[in-house]
Amino acid sequence: MPAAWSSQLSTLDLGYDVFVTLSMVGWVIPGVEDFYRKRIKRAADLLNRHMSIGFTIPFMMICRSPFTDARSVGAVALCFVLTGVFNIVSTYAIALPLQCLMVRWAKEFWNGESSDMERAKSENGSKLRTPVKSPCEGFSVDSFPAISLYLPGEESSSEGGSSPPQFLCHSIGRITPLHRAQLLNWTLHNLSLLLSDIPFSTSLLFSIWLTTLALQTGLKSHPRLSPWLRTLLSGLSNPVLWTSLAMMSYLLLDGIISNRPFQEMFDMLQTHTPLSNLILLSSTEPTSDGPVAGMAAGDVAISILNSGLVAWGLKLYEYRRQLLSRAGLTVLSVSALLALGNVVCGPLLARAVGVEPGGRALAFAARSATIALGTPAMGAPGGDAGLNAAMVVVSGIAFQMGLGFGAGAWLEGLGINDPRTVAAGVTVGINAAAMGTAYLYESSEAAPHAALSMMALGIMTVVFLTITPFARWVAESVAA
Repeated sequence: MPAAWSSQLSTLDLGYDVFVTLSMVGWVIPGVEDFYRKRIKRAADLLNRHMSIGFTIPFMMICRSPFTDARSVGAVALCFVLTGVFNIVSTYAIALPLQCLMVRWAKEFWNGESSDMERAKSENGSKLRTPVKSPCEGFSVDSFPAISLYLPGEESSSEGGSSPPQFLCHSIGRITPLHRAQLLNWTLHNLSLLLSDIPFSTSLLFSIWLTTLALQTGLKSHPRLSPWLRTLLSGLSNPVLWTSLAMMSYLLLDGIISNRPFQEMFDMLQTHTPLSNLILLSSTEPTSDGPVAGMAAGDVAISILNSGLVAWGLKLYEYRRQLLSRAGLTVLSVSALLALGNVVCGPLLARAVGVEPGGRALAFAARSATIALGTPAMGAPGGDAGLNAAMVVVSGIAFQMGLGFGAGAWLEGLGINDPRTVAAGVTVGINAAAMGTAYLYESSEAAPHAALSMMALGIMTVVFLTITPFARWVAESVAA
C-alpha cells in the first residue's frame, strides 16, 4: 500500500478515535464541551475550510495513468455515470423513508414542524447554526452575529455582534507596513531560494488556492450581482478545480522550459514525506541512510488534508447527540446497504457495459468509498486502484460544483434532525466522499451525517472486500 494512502487511512482511524475519546471524557467531565467550543472549535472550522487543498493532489495525479484507447475511456465514463446516478437516487430514496419511519414523521412535519428537530434546537440553543438564507444571497445579520471571510459560521465575541471575530481582528492588525517591508526585503534577497522547484511550487499552490477561495467567497456575497449570477459564478470558481488546473499548467510549462518530462515534474510535486515523519526524525538520532527528502508542495497539502480528516472527529463530537440517535442508525443502515450493493453490482454492471480488463471493472466495487479506504480495499480482489481513486476525485469535484451552483440550497431552512437533512447528508457522504463532506461543513447542517456515512460506507466496503470467499466470488464473476 502506498505511504500516502496508508497515512490517510490512519488519520481517518485517528479522527474516529478522537470522536470516541472526547465522547467518553465528556460523559465523565461535563466541562469538556464548553472547553471545545471556546478553545478548539474555531481552529477546527478554519482547518475544515482549507483542508480541501489536499484534494488537488490526487486530482492532478489522474494524468499519470492514461487509458490506452478511446473505447476504454467511453466504457468507463458510461459506467461511471450510470452507477453515479443509480447511487444518488437509491441513497436518497432509501434514506428519506427510513428516517421518516424512524421518527414516525407525521403530516405536520412536511410543514417544517418536526419534534426531533425542535428538541435538537432546544438542546443546542445558539450553539448550532441554522441558516435561513442561501449562501449566494448573502448572510442575515440577525441570524449570524458576525461573519468572517475565512471563518464562516463563527459567532462574534462582542455583545453587539457587529464586529468580526477577535481572532481575525488580531491577525489583520498584526500586518503592518513594517511587516510588509520586511517581507519584501526578504523576498528580494532570496529570489534564488524562492525560484527553486519546491519553494516556488509550494508558494504557487497556496497563492492560487487562497486567491480562488477568496474569489469564490466574494462572489457568493457580492451585492451588485443578481442571485442567479452569484450562484453561477461561485459554482464555476471551484477552488479545487482551478487550483488543480493551474498547477498542472505550471508543471507543463516548467517541464517545457527546463526540458524535463511531464512525469518527472509530477515526482517533483510530491516526495511522499509527511510532516509526521519530519517531526519524528527531528526528535531521534540521525541515521546513516542518507538525507531524508523534504516536504514538497503536494506533501504540505496532503498534511493539511490529513489534519482535516482528524479534525472531523471534533465535528462528529460536536454533533454527537444527533449522530447517536435514530438519525445515526439510519446513516449506518443505509451506508451498509449501499456498500454491499456497490461491491456486488458495481463490477457486474461495469463488465456488462464493456469495461476491460477485469481489474478496471473491479474498481467499481469501491466506486463511492473515500480514497483512504477504497484504495487499500482494491488489493484483495485485484482492482485498479488508480481508476478507483480517479472516480472518487471526479465525483467529489462534480458534487462540489453542484453544491456551489445551489443544488443544496433548499436544505438551509431545515434542522439537523429533519429527515430531508439526514437523507441529503447521507447522499453526499456516500457519493461525494471527503470532498463533498468538506464542502458541506462550510454551510450545512447535513455535514455530520455526511461524515458519518462516508466513514461507514468506506469501512463496510473494506469489510466486504476483505472477506476472502466473497472477494473471490466477485472477482470470478467479473472474469467470467
